[in-house]
Amino acid sequence: MKKTMIGFGIIVLTMLFVITGLEIFPCYGNEKDTAELQIITEEFAPFNFRSKEGKITGQSTEIVREILSRLNLKIDVRLMPWNDGYELALSASDVVLYSTFRTNEREKLFQWVGPIGSDEYLFYAFADSDISIRSLEDAKKFSAIGVVQDDARHQFLKQNNVTNLKLYPSDAECYRALKSGDVDLVVGTSETMAQMSRRAGVDPSDLKPVYSLRKTPLYIAFNKNTSTDIVKQWQDTLDEMKRDGTFDEINARWGGVTTKGYSKSDTTVGITTIAATKLLAEFIDVRLDEFLSVLQALSFTDEARSGKWKKLKPLLVEREKAELNGRIWYVLPDGSYYTTVDDLTSKNLKDRSYFPELIAGNSVLGTIVVSKSTGKTIAVAGAPIIKKDKVKGALGTSIYMQNINDEVQNAFPLQSDQIFFAVTDDGTIALHSDDAWIGQQIDSFSENLKSILEKNSGECDFTFEGKDWHAVWVTAPKTGWRVVIANVVE
Repeated sequence: MKKTMIGFGIIVLTMLFVITGLEIFPCYGNEKDTAELQIITEEFAPFNFRSKEGKITGQSTEIVREILSRLNLKIDVRLMPWNDGYELALSASDVVLYSTFRTNEREKLFQWVGPIGSDEYLFYAFADSDISIRSLEDAKKFSAIGVVQDDARHQFLKQNNVTNLKLYPSDAECYRALKSGDVDLVVGTSETMAQMSRRAGVDPSDLKPVYSLRKTPLYIAFNKNTSTDIVKQWQDTLDEMKRDGTFDEINARWGGVTTKGYSKSDTTVGITTIAATKLLAEFIDVRLDEFLSVLQALSFTDEARSGKWKKLKPLLVEREKAELNGRIWYVLPDGSYYTTVDDLTSKNLKDRSYFPELIAGNSVLGTIVVSKSTGKTIAVAGAPIIKKDKVKGALGTSIYMQNINDEVQNAFPLQSDQIFFAVTDDGTIALHSDDAWIGQQIDSFSENLKSILEKNSGECDFTFEGKDWHAVWVTAPKTGWRVVIANVVE
């Protein structure tokens, strides 16, 4: 009798679904969350865009669609202007937005799945123009700069007090404005410039990059109120795609870089990871200390002690020409400062964490900040200028971390299954095998690493890019950075 009743119940339930047209959703967190999930993107080729046939496609779109397929979900992707999609993702529950630059400014605004790529912000101008930019102060001198409204590039420029901006709904509109002469510069990206300028009727070969701002990882952003179970399933699925090679296959189809390996050299074969990490930490310390040693020597010169910028500037210009990986500056006790490019700037350094140390008469080395003059992620080296036992000011160098990262990789190549990174006491990534991570917070790279790395040395396991890693770290004596080498755990 029980079997008969169960069978009858199944028949009735099946008829109910057929008659009412109810849809059975797969097991995926909360059914209500799944039914209401909205996926938003913008025109940002080659990552995401509408093709000539009217289909939403692109490198990131393929990644998102593969995730949906593996989760047995059928959700349409909507394309809209960036600022509209961004505001929707901020304000409405269960909205998914891609491709989104994950920046420190946005870190707490969303939940994140990725990384799914990276890109570099650049100022672009026409190649036949005489435009040359050496700092953000330089950029402020032009009549107008075109940038996408509410994009990470727009937010970055606002944060750095660049106000001569004209806002547009898409990159293509920015390039159209450049073509028409409404703006002098466009803030584009290295990966999207070619396709987005063509959409505006501008030949990419007619443009030139005139200044690099930063390189940043791209993610899928989820509204903060989205179920954490949903976000975790998306991240787990993306990690699975990276492990089985699907992620690399998609990137390869679009001309992107694969995630397999970080170097083609096997220099570290034959020595232990602990020994290699100590050597790497020493290399980084020695290289950065070179900047400080030069500043300390300059601080004793008559030019520095004169307190007169016109006498000091030629000395600093000469030094900057010899060392292209940093910008030298001269700061006064009130925080105002000069650079070799801008002379007296409109900024002040009193709010910098290293400033009190300098004015107290102590040298500093290794503080990571975003430069107020150049907009680049830098490490600060600084030496006080002391005359008759009084601090008259200080000399500093903003050391470009992306350049130092290149030096480290060239001089200290690792095996193909290794990565390296260096982290400051406050959790900022100073160096990384993938320089898109420079300037980001370590917890956005891998959860719980910040608290683990509070010890001066040790070993631990963590997950990154869908792979399990075993890390060894030591503390560099001069900078205080935790320097890490990690190996893939097979």
